Amino acid sequence: MVSIAPFRGYVYDQKELESVGGLLVSPPYDILSDGERRAFHESHPHNFLRVDLGAVLPGDAGPMTWHERSAALLSEWIKDGVLARRPRPALFFMRTEWNGPRPGERVDRLGFVCLMKLEEAGKKSRVRPHERTFSYHKEERLDLMKKTGAQLSPIFGFFPDPRGHFLEFLGDRTRGKPDASFTDPGGQLHEMTFVEDPADIAMVEKSLSDLTVYIADGHHRYATALNYRDLMTREAEKAGVAIPGESSLNYVMIYLCPMSDKGLLVLPTHRILSASPLSNGEILKKLGEFASVKLIPFGDGGRDRAMEVLKKKLREDKKKGLTVYGLVLNGADHHCFVKVREKVKETWAREHTDNSPLSRLDVSVLTGVILERALGMTEENLDDPDFMSYVSGVDEALGMVDSGKRAAFILNPVTLEEIVRVTESGRVMPRKATYFHPKVSGGLVVNLVDPAEIAR
Repeated sequence: MVSIAPFRGYVYDQKELESVGGLLVSPPYDILSDGERRAFHESHPHNFLRVDLGAVLPGDAGPMTWHERSAALLSEWIKDGVLARRPRPALFFMRTEWNGPRPGERVDRLGFVCLMKLEEAGKKSRVRPHERTFSYHKEERLDLMKKTGAQLSPIFGFFPDPRGHFLEFLGDRTRGKPDASFTDPGGQLHEMTFVEDPADIAMVEKSLSDLTVYIADGHHRYATALNYRDLMTREAEKAGVAIPGESSLNYVMIYLCPMSDKGLLVLPTHRILSASPLSNGEILKKLGEFASVKLIPFGDGGRDRAMEVLKKKLREDKKKGLTVYGLVLNGADHHCFVKVREKVKETWAREHTDNSPLSRLDVSVLTGVILERALGMTEENLDDPDFMSYVSGVDEALGMVDSGKRAAFILNPVTLEEIVRVTESGRVMPRKATYFHPKVSGGLVVNLVDPAEIAR
């Protein structure tokens, strides 16, 4: 069963949050460039990224030396009242609102932050990851957690809500005046309500107890919480100290959103190829061995009109269950609509992925058939950020090709249902398969982990 609990989280001083909250919170540490990190650091002395992603300074002993400065800064903020602990255990209900794709449109998403009991991955686990993790990121986050003793930002998960009852409950509890409200520089509105009523907390605990939670974002932080639990447990055992089963050490801070919320959006992650020895004609010829390729000339409507045509065809064929991509080539006067032949896809699925739901994903077929088989790329190529990079916006992908990148493969987004099917089959998705939007901001709530404290 999924076990969740309220907690006495640390939040920014409410007056400061109301006045300059947008300058205090930050995007997750792992989606920012070094320039963006510097900009957030400079935006406000209390910007949370100063703790979550510090700077490497001249004279540092190593790339993680800044973790010690982060720990000292976090302690200083708590001592000075910049961050204050809630007086009672609470669930932190969140409403996030942002600009939609159409002019003047606003979209919102409801969720809440709580503690969730850690579970090892496995068929019996009710907590399901969907992406692979990488060793260095886990090592870096573990060292930061050892230095700070804190879960600095929540991971992001979602859960089934087929009848929408839980979403309705969230809507009822967030309808009044929030305890904190602010807009960040990106135009996102953040509203936070502290839910301390025992009856409401019990209702949430009961509603989720028999459900499965799927991790959307924060796989490295979830793995880090498991590693930190194991490390601290071993140290306690050596010292002859017993860790209670309900210790906060056995929980991770998580933001949860019901699947019924239409604001739970997954954006595609487009692939940007930096270079290739092949000409445009040679690329198209090789793709033609495995897929049909239709050219969409720019013509009188120009490149933007051709892209609108391409995106429409991608959406339409996705609904038909077909495996399709867009291809933008440097120096071309057209875009390409690439449709993988069904026989090719079926043969590849049988040979390489034993026909699991994973083999049906567009991103899996792109990697296995288009990139590796047709264009001869290797896993080493695809893991090299200088060779292959990833963006979620079509305009950004086009801009990168304009600036000299060789090509961009435009994908449809993975659906929530596809994520569920893959994880339920015991598989995980390829790297950079999903991009949940918007990300859960860092700095909304902090959880200090005390092994002696019961999560409740």
